[in-house]
Amino acid sequence: MKNLIIVCTLFITNQVFAQLDFRKEYYPVINRAEMAITKDDYQTAFTEYQTAFSAVKTPLARDIFNAVACKFLLNDFEGAKPLLLKLARKGISTITLEKKEVFLMDNIRSQWNSFKFLYEQIQSMQQEKIIVGLSDKLTLYNSVYDTLNVNSVTFFLGEDGKGQQILSKDLNSSRTNKALTKKELDANYLLMAGVSNELFIKAQKTLVEYVISEGFVAEEGMFVEDSDFLRNSFAWNIEKYRFRMDFRYGGGYSTEVKPFSAISDEKKKEFDYKILESVSQGKIHRDLALKYLFGYRANNKLLFTKINIENIENCSLDLKEKTYSLFYYKKTGQTLDDESQRTLEELQYGDSNLIFEKAKYKILKNSYFSMSSDAQMEETTVPNCDIAKQIIEKATIIQD
Repeated sequence: MKNLIIVCTLFITNQVFAQLDFRKEYYPVINRAEMAITKDDYQTAFTEYQTAFSAVKTPLARDIFNAVACKFLLNDFEGAKPLLLKLARKGISTITLEKKEVFLMDNIRSQWNSFKFLYEQIQSMQQEKIIVGLSDKLTLYNSVYDTLNVNSVTFFLGEDGKGQQILSKDLNSSRTNKALTKKELDANYLLMAGVSNELFIKAQKTLVEYVISEGFVAEEGMFVEDSDFLRNSFAWNIEKYRFRMDFRYGGGYSTEVKPFSAISDEKKKEFDYKILESVSQGKIHRDLALKYLFGYRANNKLLFTKINIENIENCSLDLKEKTYSLFYYKKTGQTLDDESQRTLEELQYGDSNLIFEKAKYKILKNSYFSMSSDAQMEETTVPNCDIAKQIIEKATIIQD
């Protein structure tokens, strides 16, 4: 009877996890954690992360990393160890982690070096899921893609100072007779253009049709291989093939502006539906989903500017008291269309204040956390306060 109770309990627990909608149970709590980070309240942020992780079976790598960063900033390496092992089980390498500034802090580095061996042992034991049909196709596509790159034409300045066109694979060759003739250029261009067109059409259809049929490949299925803790191998293939390469006759190539040009509008709508469904199932982080959704148009970017004032003579008191630098922001672009706004709400980005605070934090303060934002930063210097006033007249000062 005791065994029966245990088995039933495990079955019920797994069923509850399977039915959870990350958009309802996970991301609202993640929002609170991220808002706490923008206030430098790392203890509250970590507590919220723990609440989010306990609600789902497979928390996502980006959020786990941010929770680790909170623990590091609280000088609690011991408390970070269970979360580090979760990152190891997602296949994240020590090389990726050690490039993050939070791992370079003096109070963390020695403790990490002591723990690193165990981390590498756990990470090396993980195995990626082989997806029958998909994995073989992607391997073939990537082989053709690599062949295209090494056989593309590039412009090279010879020893005689004259330009010549050679194959990329011969660029570092010690042989000097590699310049292509016009006949060879013609043949190469026709071949490259044809192969490229066929490759990208097939790859785009394969990737989109897989998502429509099975949803996005989850982090648990393929290792996360990304300094932003978002993309696995499947995601990187989407990045690679979403914009078709158009090889030029004279060398090099351009990429299409329109993503997945080989895909019909009807299929794109089905793709968007499955991406949102994959977010609700915890297969893909919402921050990555937002980059792939066809129905979302990010045209409301925030622009942060640092303005330096060279001469503060004849300035009003409010500007004289500044330390020669002001930070301000203004919106660029237009208001989001209705579909894009609904998308943000579906992904639990509805709190515009959180979006702004995350953008501001990433631009002005963040060195340790993994956050996505379309915000941009620029710096300008003006000779006097009159010009500074003109610039900031329609903006909002956020930091002196």
